[in-house]
Amino acid sequence: MKTILVSIAGLSPQIITETLYYYLIERKPPFWIDEIKVLTTSPGKQKIINMLLDKNNGKFYSFCKDYNIDPKSIKFDESSITVLGSDAPVEDIISDKDSAIVGNEIVQFIKEITLIPDSKCIFSAAGGRKTMTAYLALAAQLYAKDDDILCHILVSPDFESNKDFYYIPPNNKKIEVKDASGNTLKILETKDAKIYSSEIVFLKLRKLLNIKDDLFYDDLVGIAQKKIDYCGDKIVAFDIKNNSVLLGSKKITLRPIELSIYYMFHYLKIKCKNDFCGDCTDCYLSINDLSSDDNIKIVLNVYEKIYSKNSGQYERLAESFKKQNKGDEFFIQNITNINKKIKKHLNPFEYAVYKISKTGNYGKRYGVFTDKRNIKIDKKL
Repeated sequence: MKTILVSIAGLSPQIITETLYYYLIERKPPFWIDEIKVLTTSPGKQKIINMLLDKNNGKFYSFCKDYNIDPKSIKFDESSITVLGSDAPVEDIISDKDSAIVGNEIVQFIKEITLIPDSKCIFSAAGGRKTMTAYLALAAQLYAKDDDILCHILVSPDFESNKDFYYIPPNNKKIEVKDASGNTLKILETKDAKIYSSEIVFLKLRKLLNIKDDLFYDDLVGIAQKKIDYCGDKIVAFDIKNNSVLLGSKKITLRPIELSIYYMFHYLKIKCKNDFCGDCTDCYLSINDLSSDDNIKIVLNVYEKIYSKNSGQYERLAESFKKQNKGDEFFIQNITNINKKIKKHLNPFEYAVYKISKTGNYGKRYGVFTDKRNIKIDKKL
């Protein structure tokens, strides 16, 4: 699995080499990093190029040489640096406009980086403006995968803001601390430095939210909040005798066949072997599976509870299924009708939770988003 270090950097790019040092050298066991991605401002990019990536004096190359690491084994070059601000690079974050631009771009960047197959991310929230690190941490909450790490690198106070300290070298070095006039105040020795990582436990909402659209940060947070709000008490409870279903606090009446099909999707979710739903779609049905014998049996069992097995309504429906007069199109049409009735009675966010959803551009599959823990039906149907 590929490990990507995603770092925020300002005018002090030391945080990048300090993070490398911790995970490759200090940590036991070491944690290999395959690639580095940096988010920074326009001046920050130039600092990284001059101070880290210069082939002769760059501290990234010094670090690799000191610890016998092939610099080519870690993908880190000028193309690894993303300047926030797109067409109008941000010099600094001092206004609401700057903050909005940075927030949107960091969130979009994190979304894209977490979509890379077979990869794991280490998000380093220690460099750059506090606004940038806050956005990085929030973006990680929205999009981080299960194995991703959010960390904050800590350095001994004497070395923390020293412009000449980048990592702890294998051989001790002395660093002069000078005042504004250039007078030596004291001399530090790198052997006394400590670099730690505080790995932060954080909420990972990726599976719960399942947000796939490209949205501005404010809109994304708004939708995320509403989705979380609607995840709590969103009960689905069927009243078969009265042809109705309770969706949260709203009771909706459906035609018997619509109620039976809607019930079928929730019954399949309850029966799914997976304990946690999240963005899982294992219980979703392909078009061909909609009219399978097993699913028709579920529909007929519900229909029987409404009309009784000896009723003309039940017998006509059973006979139609037996003669294969009601196939895939019959189910798809009823799904459309069910969704129309649900949409009429619910607000957009409720509708997103309770509708019969479809997934996939080709070979569409149908199912319900509601978490199985919120479905109240007879499991012995």
